[in-house]
Amino acid sequence: MEKRLCAVVLAAFACMAIAGFGAVARAAEAKALDVYPISGLGWEVKTSVKAKKPYTMAIIVKNNTNPWMNGNGAGFKAAGKAMGFEALVLSPAKNDSVEEQARIIDDLVQRKIDGIIIHPVDSNGIVPSVERAHAAGIPIYVEGTHANTDKNFGWFGTQYYDSGTYLARYVAEKLGGKGNIINLPGPPEAQNAIERNNAIRAELARYPGIKIIAEQPANFRRVDAMQVTENLIQQFSEKEIDAIIGANDEQAMGAALAVQQAGLKPGDDIIIVAVGDCSKVALQHIEDGLVDTVMLFSPITSAKSTVDLANMILNQGYDGNDLPSDLALGIDTANKSNAAQWMQTGSADYPAQADQVFP
Repeated sequence: MEKRLCAVVLAAFACMAIAGFGAVARAAEAKALDVYPISGLGWEVKTSVKAKKPYTMAIIVKNNTNPWMNGNGAGFKAAGKAMGFEALVLSPAKNDSVEEQARIIDDLVQRKIDGIIIHPVDSNGIVPSVERAHAAGIPIYVEGTHANTDKNFGWFGTQYYDSGTYLARYVAEKLGGKGNIINLPGPPEAQNAIERNNAIRAELARYPGIKIIAEQPANFRRVDAMQVTENLIQQFSEKEIDAIIGANDEQAMGAALAVQQAGLKPGDDIIIVAVGDCSKVALQHIEDGLVDTVMLFSPITSAKSTVDLANMILNQGYDGNDLPSDLALGIDTANKSNAAQWMQTGSADYPAQADQVFP
């Protein structure tokens, strides 16, 4: 069933557990199509949009090592095959380099590519190159992290702050409003990690009985989270740690391993939660009870939905004012009751997808 664009940003937290895989919402002020022509989740996403010409479009991810970014590239490739356009997945040679992302955009403008999707490393650093592409008349859509300019054809993704809020609220309620938490943020310089962690702190501050007893970045990496958690477990007794929050599910899996190696049982002794990449290995951890819950947004759904809009622009010549300027992908919840369903429809173990690594 096609999903109608609602004049809301995201569903309320109380509805999250049943929010319907891949729910789509839009900013209230955006001009909207009556019906957004996409349905399904992950690999099962379907759309009525087809490329009227053999366009060449590129997606520029932040790196080719993070599972979410690799899934995003995989979704973009699948969309190209289904819609009939050439799909290029590009990545900076240095992980998370906004300078190299900017050079990639400028190179694509010189090559007169038909369309660009950019997942910026930094909201400010990417602005000049995004504006140059826009000035050249190339449809450029921003995905995930915002670009601080209106000189593009729009933004699609999940609000990082919201994901942090929902995650913190979930664990606080799970603990009955009282308990000690270890918080493992992502890279200190990463904008998505900053926004998510600010939200986690702000939401947990609403619960007088909740205390963050330790906070240390784990850089979105499983091995870093394992090492950090191992060290923190040695600083506190078993009864002092009630929950661990991971900035992504790689971190949650690393924390779970450290908890197990300390002779503790994840889920019983310590609750572990995270925001997720929707990978099979992470979902298997949930089904096995090692990770309690993950707030999910599928990289495959995100890529396919974003390129859907880019194709509509190329096919029909929209000037950017006839399409929603902001589309927010709903945040779903994966837990033991539905992890198997997610594994069947919305996840994969993503290999690196970059066709070319720049410079």
